[in-house]
Amino acid sequence: NKKSDKHAASELKRIDERIKFFKSALSKKALDAMAKKASDIRTTKPQEPFIRALTEPTGTPPVTHVFFRGNFDQPKDVVKPAGLSVISAPIINSNNPALPSTGRRTAFATHLTSGKHPLTARVLVNRFWLHHFGRGIVDTPNDFGKLGELPSHPELLDWLATDFMKHGWQLKRLHKLIMTSQAYRQVSTRNKKQDTIDPDNRLLGRMNVRRMEAETIRDAVLSLSENLNLKLHGKPVPVTENDEGQVIIGLNTTDSANRPTGKKIDMKGEQYRRSIYVQARRSLKLSFLDAFDAPTMEPNCAKRPVSTVAPQALIFMNNSFVIDQSRAMAKNLQAAAKDDLDAQLATGWEYAFGCHTTPEQLSQSREFVLRQTALFKERKDKTPELTA
Repeated sequence: NKKSDKHAASELKRIDERIKFFKSALSKKALDAMAKKASDIRTTKPQEPFIRALTEPTGTPPVTHVFFRGNFDQPKDVVKPAGLSVISAPIINSNNPALPSTGRRTAFATHLTSGKHPLTARVLVNRFWLHHFGRGIVDTPNDFGKLGELPSHPELLDWLATDFMKHGWQLKRLHKLIMTSQAYRQVSTRNKKQDTIDPDNRLLGRMNVRRMEAETIRDAVLSLSENLNLKLHGKPVPVTENDEGQVIIGLNTTDSANRPTGKKIDMKGEQYRRSIYVQARRSLKLSFLDAFDAPTMEPNCAKRPVSTVAPQALIFMNNSFVIDQSRAMAKNLQAAAKDDLDAQLATGWEYAFGCHTTPEQLSQSREFVLRQTALFKERKDKTPELTA
């Protein structure tokens, strides 16, 4: 009858739909398994090492012109390889038949390191002095010209440059010379008389107090949590944006429309490598490093700025990376001195500051921990994932 026919047709339609569903599901499962197998095979493929090189053929070297108003379509006078005429103007050999290339770059490098160039050694020793003291003898390390600052100790700069060249441009010796000097080994304690005479400490009456650089701060946090990965060489550690728009260490898991998928890929400890291996992308600067004055990438950074701003304190309070490492450090301290709060605090203080606590410091630390513990219990914190 019509009623049973309708029921049979409906049941048949339902069975067909289920068959299609299971067929597509099974096909997707099989395809996913094949894709994973192919991906696993690709990961075993050895990488081809490539080295970027620049060369130019010998014989007829390319001609260089002065462009009219900088327009490359309007070449004017021919320019020979040479140094700046205002400081040193030897014509550099433009074609050396004894070399497989023109040899112009080698000739220029030889000229720079010959000991006769007035700037090369001075710029180098000033740069190393800047890294050790936080400020160079010339405070504009990328400008030794008329628009730059005059050296605070010109005789010292000349002596360091001469000594550096005299001993074969040995960098390790220069570092040792600076770091064993009386100027470097001074205390950083201030006094009113010196502050009145030299408020900026340009004459180095004391050692400058210096803050750690951004990369060192991150590495120190990882070292305290005992998560620092000391692996050498290899690919850079990738960076990406998280759902909140902050740049973090991780693999990009957005879909083809650049929408977040919520997926997370285990990096197997690679995310804890030293900051020198973190990918440096001009458009994606790691938020943690950026807050602590990481160098700008456009076009270059002659000297890092040093700022003290609110986001730096907020990162240490709210950043998920800092909270995770704080938890790891707390677990390590609890394992080292179980049920002994004073021992945990003393060990943590020594790890962080490299010195033993005084009775007053230990007392203040104990009171802080007990007060915070009571506060969290009273508040019944609804976001324990943000509580270190």
